Amino acid sequence: MHHAASSLVSAAVPAVPTITPVSPPRALPADLLARIEKTVSGAGSAEFAVDPLLGHSLSAVTSFLTSVVKRSGAVIEDALYAALVRNRRFLVMQQVRIPITRAAEMYVQENGPGRVGELALASDGATVRVGHFDMIVIDQQRSVAMVIEIKRGSGITESKKRKATERDLACARLQLASYLRTLLGIKLKHYRCHVIDFYGRSGFRDELTVTREGLDNLFGVPVIPTIDAALSALEARMVARVPPMLQIAQERLADRTAEPVPRRAGRGALAMLSGRQAGPALALSPPA
Repeated sequence: MHHAASSLVSAAVPAVPTITPVSPPRALPADLLARIEKTVSGAGSAEFAVDPLLGHSLSAVTSFLTSVVKRSGAVIEDALYAALVRNRRFLVMQQVRIPITRAAEMYVQENGPGRVGELALASDGATVRVGHFDMIVIDQQRSVAMVIEIKRGSGITESKKRKATERDLACARLQLASYLRTLLGIKLKHYRCHVIDFYGRSGFRDELTVTREGLDNLFGVPVIPTIDAALSALEARMVARVPPMLQIAQERLADRTAEPVPRRAGRGALAMLSGRQAGPALALSPPA
């Protein structure tokens, strides 16, 4: 059995340049636009609970909007990925699974997730679980690797989940040098972990958190224009679906007294549009 080994890496972190704001990109990558379309379609096809107060039609509208909001975090992640891979200095991995070793787990338990410093542990020891992480970003120009979790951040993350995320990020940070050396055969100078809390309300430790305003400086290249453009495209497609749904809801409100007891679930918010001639309001807006 391999034993966990530790070593010190360089403590100094290179200065991050301030990025001058630039205009949004003229067009988003086709694959990112396709994922945005899929996000809206998926939100509209999901089954939903019919609220007795709202009835079927208004419950469908509420469900659709809520589903788009919940899925928008994935759009932020995909847009960040698209912005980074445009620059050849970055290697980016999404949805990464890293086995957490017993040595890393014990260190974090004894010292806390904020005390990993520049310590590095081996990644091939006995494991206790597998950590799931949104992204690993390798900046070859600055010789730095970052393991990242991405939160939309419109509200505070439950305390239990927040602590588990901070613990797993700390463990992954301890093992990151060894993990990347084994996986890719590369050795870098600096290793970090971050929570990207886009709207800034998730409640993670300040030293771990990077909000929307700090993203361009974190990576040293403009990424916010692409993310903002992607969210604008998502919003346009979401808003385009709402007027015909509200029209149907309004038509049915007059007959609420004749409605049967609400069903426990609806077929999908956009299913209510089937059988109707889609008007101009259904046309998808052009990409932002």
